[in-house]
Formats: sequence, C-alpha cells, structure tokens
Amino acid sequence: MANIASDQINQFRSLLDQSQEVAIFVPKNPTLDDMAASVSLYLALSSRGKGVQVICLTPTTVEFSHLIGVDKVKNSLNGATSGRNLVISFPYQEGSIEKVSYNIENDTFNLVIEPREGYPTVTSDLIQYAYSGGNVDFIITIGTAKLADLDNIYNNYQAIFSEKPLINIDSNAQNQRFGRINIVETNVSSISELIASLLSSLGFNLDADLATNLLYGITSGSQNFSSNTTSAYTFEVAALCLRSGAKKPTVSSPQTFPFPKTAKPFSPKPQVISPQPMSSSAYQPRPIVNKPQQIKPSPASIPSNQPVKQNTQPEAPPDWLKPKIYKGSTLL
Repeated sequence: MANIASDQINQFRSLLDQSQEVAIFVPKNPTLDDMAASVSLYLALSSRGKGVQVICLTPTTVEFSHLIGVDKVKNSLNGATSGRNLVISFPYQEGSIEKVSYNIENDTFNLVIEPREGYPTVTSDLIQYAYSGGNVDFIITIGTAKLADLDNIYNNYQAIFSEKPLINIDSNAQNQRFGRINIVETNVSSISELIASLLSSLGFNLDADLATNLLYGITSGSQNFSSNTTSAYTFEVAALCLRSGAKKPTVSSPQTFPFPKTAKPFSPKPQVISPQPMSSSAYQPRPIVNKPQQIKPSPASIPSNQPVKQNTQPEAPPDWLKPKIYKGSTLL
C-alpha cells in the first residue's frame, strides 16, 4: 500500500466533510493513467453527494473512451462554480502603470488602464480573463508536477488557486509540492494505484465502474505490470478491482511491421543437380513404332451401293501405352 501519511488522510477527510463543490484539474496532454485516476476520483466523490467537475484543456481521445465518466470532463469550469467576480489579468512590470480608472458611457462600463510614459501599451493578446468568488470549496490536481503544466487552466483561474485549499496528488519525483496537502508518492506503479490506496484509507467501497477505471489506469501506468515500481500491492489492487467487477482492459492487436524498403525481394538461389550416369541395365526407353495413319473416307466418296468396310485392324493392347522396363545383360 502507498505510504500516505495519516495526517494527510485526516486533512483530506476534513475538507471532504466540510465541502460540497470540488474541482479536479488534469494537466495538458494527460496520460491514460492521469485520466483514469481523475475520473475514478470523480466517481468516488460523486457517490458521496459532492458536486465534482473534472477540467482538462486537452480534448479526450479514443484512448480514453473505455473510461466510465470520461464524458464529464470539460475544458473550463461552469459559471456556477467559477464564480461571478471577473478578474482581468496581464503581465505587469513594476512602475509600468500610471493610472487605472473607469467610466460608464451609454450603459457600457469602460476600464481604463493608462501606461506610464516609456513603457509598452497593454495589448489585447496579453489580457486574460478569469472568475473568482465561486462556490468551489477545494481543488485537486492530478499528475501535475508544477502548476505551469496546467497551461491556460491555471492562468484563467489563478484566483481560485490562490483562494481555495489545493490537494496535490502525483507520483512524479519532480513534483514541486505546491499544494496545501501534497500526496506525492514515488514508490507506486501509477497514480491510479495511489488513488486506490487513498480511497481505501478514506473508507470508499469500489463498484464495478470505479474498479474498471482504476484497473485501466494501473495497467497503463505500470506498463502492463512490468515497470520497476510494480510491487505486490500493485497486483493486490488489481485483484481487488477484478473482484469488484472490473472489466479487463482490451488488448490491442499485435503490431505489424512493414517490410524494410531497403531490403531486396527474396529470390531463392536455384539448386543445380548434376546428372548421374546410368548403367545399361537401367531403364531403357521403349522403341518408337510409327503407327500408320488411317484416312477416314468422307461419305461422299463412298458409292451408295458399296458397303462400308469396317475397320478390321486389331486394337492396341491395354498396356501398350504403359512404360516397359527391360532387364538385360551388360554383355554384347
């Protein structure tokens, strides 16, 4: 079992008991293990009546189609969860802003940002928008070594990341431990195995859907149970998933490799067989006998009063065409 500290388990349980809305963030270009762990956590927390959102900037692919709940993954937080406070952000250099003001003209609110003389103007491509003050109670990152791995998700929701408790779950030794609670274990075969251990410590029971997701993640993350971090507990968790009704991951067909373009087509070398001399007692060919050609007269050439002669030539014996073997002496 993953060595998760008891105080981390207790802090997670406390947050879960006090919260109703949870946001799970997945890094850009996630692995199958990352996505399996995320949707597994989504199913588990949803079973406790929590409002859960899974956010990933990268669209889900066919690789993830066997995961239950993958259709719930979105590329942004919905309006109710992300809050009502608009946050406008852009890169700032110390002393570059002279004044910030606003005015209202024709029912339009105008925010005026005046740059200081000698500094560049803030262009539209540098401006980013986000919302804060929403009802997200805490957030979870899965397989994220650093917040920059979330790309624009982090940029768009920096206020939420700074305001809300963050639980950082990862198995990467390079993780920067940026969360309030850092559940980072490097001795597990996969993040899905880590999630299985966490859910077990929190008292969750596995159903068939949750077990199927975890088994997919463990199989992929452990490289089909062949990685160096695969342990006895990895197989124990896989067995538990199967006993809970998990469907086995589909095995892809064996990979075929095309014939190398530089290779020459196969051309077998003909085998030369030298003739062997034959003795005079060996097989002797049968002498050729010229059979007289029979000309069949046409009916017009035969007088009507003359009887047609039947062919009286005896027929060839049945064994006439069979090869003959003659035995003889070598003496002349």
